[in-house]
Order: sequence, then structure tokens, then C-alpha cells
Amino acid sequence: MAGLLLIGLSGCAEAPVKVGDNNVEKPLQQVTGLTSDDVEKAAQKSSLNLWDVYALAVKHTETLATNVENVEQAKAQDRQAIGAWLPQIFLNGTKAFTSGDYIGGGSSSLSPIASDTAYFSGAETIFSGLTQVAAVQGAGANIDSQQYGLQNQSRLLLLNVANAFYNVLALEESLQALEKSRDLNQQTLDVEKQWQRMGRSRTADVSNTQAQLMQVLADLENNKYQLAQARETLATLANIKPEQTLASEEAYSQPSYTVEEAQAKAENRPDVKSAAASVEIADALLLQAHGEHLPSLAVQGQYYLAKDGSFPQPLWNVQLEASLPIFEGGQILAQEDAAASRKRQSELQLSLIRRSAANEIRQAYKSLTDSMAETDAYQKAEQAFEQDYQDVLHDLRLNLTTNLELLQVMTSLENTKISYIKAKYQALYDWVWLGVATGELPKIAQEK
Repeated sequence: MAGLLLIGLSGCAEAPVKVGDNNVEKPLQQVTGLTSDDVEKAAQKSSLNLWDVYALAVKHTETLATNVENVEQAKAQDRQAIGAWLPQIFLNGTKAFTSGDYIGGGSSSLSPIASDTAYFSGAETIFSGLTQVAAVQGAGANIDSQQYGLQNQSRLLLLNVANAFYNVLALEESLQALEKSRDLNQQTLDVEKQWQRMGRSRTADVSNTQAQLMQVLADLENNKYQLAQARETLATLANIKPEQTLASEEAYSQPSYTVEEAQAKAENRPDVKSAAASVEIADALLLQAHGEHLPSLAVQGQYYLAKDGSFPQPLWNVQLEASLPIFEGGQILAQEDAAASRKRQSELQLSLIRRSAANEIRQAYKSLTDSMAETDAYQKAEQAFEQDYQDVLHDLRLNLTTNLELLQVMTSLENTKISYIKAKYQALYDWVWLGVATGELPKIAQEK
């Protein structure tokens, strides 16, 4: 019976977030805006876009679930702090045995004497400096800090997923362009060797093309290695297969606000709010240190249900305990100094995080505008080389140019395509980065 009572009073609750299923629990939905339907749809797709991969990362990895447990621990600490205000009541019982033999005297033929005592005991701390007030204040601030930490982790997870996702796509498309460039350089080399035998090409031309082909082959192998690493990174982040098919369905756009307006959003970022909550925690610790100078007052009592004894025993007793610190060797003053230093330290950290947030927003904003301009420039360059290719092809049909010139133009076209691919995916990543930096991404459920 006692065991059942103990189990009923215990707090062995289930995990607030379960990893591996497709059910998006409320804590995750609040910070990511995702629903169970989003994850279920993503799990059924053969080709995943960025938001599909992010949905699977939210539910199928331990990253956010770990931070949710931090929130649960903070809530438990808050309940402990509130519980310190409430009376403590216990049911106590003792059974004592007394020897029948005596020191310096005779002995008794009686068996060892047993005595039983059963009683309720209670204690209530009426006032204990400012410890209880500080504990409740600090516990509430700690809940806020952990909640903002969870929200910030959801942002970082999205940014990491986006970086790996676009890196994979850029490397895949670059690999295709490099393979085509390899083939074109090989064709160019074959033509030059043929012309060299006919005396129409110099040895230096052949050597130069061979060196260029070797460079392309080296770039090709390096690209394959980087692609394998990028796929493994993404697979670890989202718990998906490395060979999973990916497709970009997102689009970047010019920010609708100025960089100054973007930086003004820094104060609403969860990492800034978490740092502000840390200042409140430090303030609670300082309040507790100040309270050590104050008296403490507590009441204790017992109510006896049974108590053996040869003399009449009182049914109950109550005692009031009071304590006022007079001198403790300077320990309280040292605690105050340490707590004040920790508060100043947390305020400095808050200032640093604010500046870092504003700086990150400025960097993300500039990176997006620069990468968009670079993408546009490479796109125009690709179109120019495409037109150049068509013109050279037209001249070749009229015997006005050579096959070698056509192959050289095609090689330049493929190299420009690689630069365009990298710039395009950098712009897509920068668009996500700016959204994360300003706190706009990931969108919470109410904004969807």
C-alpha cells in the first residue's frame, strides 16, 4: 500500500518530446511553427525541399528535445521554490528497544523493553531572509531563459540545415558542370593533338590544355569529396539517408526593409531575451545575498498518536525558532560581493550579445544583397557566353572558325555556370540567414 502511495506521489512523467515519431508536441510547435501534418508529409516525400528537411530534423534528432528537457527542469525548480513557502508535514514512527542489563548493578530477568512512538511533525518557515523570495524570482527568470534558449536553438537548427542543404545542392550541380567541363577539355586536347601531328598546333598549346584538364580532374575529385561530406552532415542533422534526393523550391528576394530597420529587430531575438533573463537570475541571487543580513523565523511542532513512557506525555508541542545573524566572519559580505560581480558580468554579457546580434543582422543583410548582385552578374555572364557559343557555332557551320574555338567557348560557359550555381545557392542561404538573424524564421504557428 505504501509503495502504491509513493508511486502516486512521485513525478515520473513521460518525456515531453519523443524523438523518432512524426508527432509534433506542443513545445516544438510553439518554437518552429511545424505541425504533425508537416512532418508526416515530409516523411512520405521522395524528394525533399528545405522545409521538409527542417521538419524531419526537428522531430527526428535530439537537438530540440534536449532543450525541451531544460525547460522541464526549470519548471521543476520553480515548483520547488514555491514549495519552500508551504508547510512540511511528515508522519513519523520509531520503535526502540532497551537492554535488560544495567551498568554497575545487577541484571533483570525481563526481556529487552520495547517502546513505540508515532507522531505527525510539521514545520513552516515564516521568514528566512529573502531566500524564498529570491528563489521564486530566480526560478521564474530561469524558465524564461530556458524557453528563449529552446527558441534560439530552433533558429540555429534551421540555419545549420539550410547551410548543409544548399551546400549539397550547389556541389551536385557543380559536379555536373565539372563533368561536362572535363569532357570538353578532353575533346579540346584530342583536337589539339591531332592538329599537332598535322603541324597546325604548337606543343605549348597541347601542354596548356593538358594542364587545364588535370586541374579540372582535380577539382572534380575535390568536389566529389566535399559532396560526400556535405551529405553526411545533412544526414546527421536531419536523420535522413545520405543519398536522399533533394530539390530547392525556395526563392530569395530583396529585403523589404532597410538595414537599420533590420537591426532594430535585434532586441526581440530569443538569444538577447535569454541573456536579459540571465540578468534577472543574477539579480535574484544578489537579492538572496542581501537577505542573509535579515532574521529568519520558523515554527515546528509534533502531534503524538502514540508514545510509551512511565510519566504522562503531552499530546502535542509547538516551538518557535528565530535567528538573527550578528557576525559570520564576513561571509555574508563576501557573498554579496560575489553576487554583485555575477550580476555585472551578466549585464556585460547581455550588452555583448546585443551588439553581436546587431552585427550579425548587418552582416546577413549585406551578404544577401551582395550575393544577389553576384548571382545577377554571373547569370548575365552565362547568357553572354551562351550567345557567344551560338555565334561561334554559326561561324563554324560557315567554315569561318575552328572546332577548337568552339570547344574553348563551351569550356568558358561551363566554368561560368559553376560560379553562377555557387552564387545562387549562397543567395538562398543568405535569405534564410537574414530571416533567422532578425528572428523572422522559423515562423511560429500563429504566423503560418
